[in-house]
Amino acid sequence: MENCVRVGIGVMIKDGNKILLGHRSVNRKDTGGIFEPDTWTFPGGKQEFAETIFEGAIREVKEETNLDIDELEVFSASDDIQTSKHFVTIQVIANKHSGELKVMEPTKEDEWKWFDLNNLPKNIYSPTKQFIEKYKEKFNTI
Repeated sequence: MENCVRVGIGVMIKDGNKILLGHRSVNRKDTGGIFEPDTWTFPGGKQEFAETIFEGAIREVKEETNLDIDELEVFSASDDIQTSKHFVTIQVIANKHSGELKVMEPTKEDEWKWFDLNNLPKNIYSPTKQFIEKYKEKFNTI
């Protein structure tokens, strides 16, 4: 799959002024995406063939967090480029969630935690950071 563009989906799950972030394991293996272990990220991943954006968002969130999401909207898209990888990341907002939050893939994310938008960790995964910055800029929450 050299020299191709892939589609990624990042999901901002909102709960009031808080958002859900997962800590990417320090020992995380490269799964073919943008590789940045030991950072905080939104749930998400690679869109599968014949899967809609929202189906992919729902699937990835369930696989990673055990949460069910609803009231979805596409917020934006961004280019995430590393030396040998190029992803167009579709940024999705989930305005509603239910279920019990669990670490479902501990070799990928070893913790999920709610953060206030005005009190975020320093080491944020670059696609997630772009998403948060665009969101704050649009809604003047900087």
